Amino acid sequence: MGDKKPVFWLKCAFMVGVITDALALIPMLCPPMAKFFWGFDGFTGIYYFAMGYAATFMLAWTLLLYWAFHRPLERRHVALLTMVVLVGFMLTEVVSIREGYIHASKALPSLILQAAWLILFGYAFVISRSARPSAKSDGEGK
Repeated sequence: MGDKKPVFWLKCAFMVGVITDALALIPMLCPPMAKFFWGFDGFTGIYYFAMGYAATFMLAWTLLLYWAFHRPLERRHVALLTMVVLVGFMLTEVVSIREGYIHASKALPSLILQAAWLILFGYAFVISRSARPSAKSDGEGK
């Protein structure tokens, strides 16, 4: 298999992650958007504390994915780490639905997106396993 296909899919996964994570910062930093997307209405001090931590993590992961985008084969393991994060998000949402913290109708869109991203990152990582990074195929010199 040529190195173009794995590079394409890794770059696609990383850029989708950059865009999605950047957009996810909006409801984390803007309570009216959290109410719209998640149905939250209790914006107490502890909410701002927890969301501050979460937004910091989300911003850092956005930057990590952007970094990986520029050398996708060399940094392909970021896709594997991102899959761990996605599974954690999905488990958190399922538990939150079960405990009544969030209504299923509010969580379902993000669960669907996260499942799709999990497949995308998994596919990109698997097909990149046999590819070898090189300056030309890994995005350098372009």
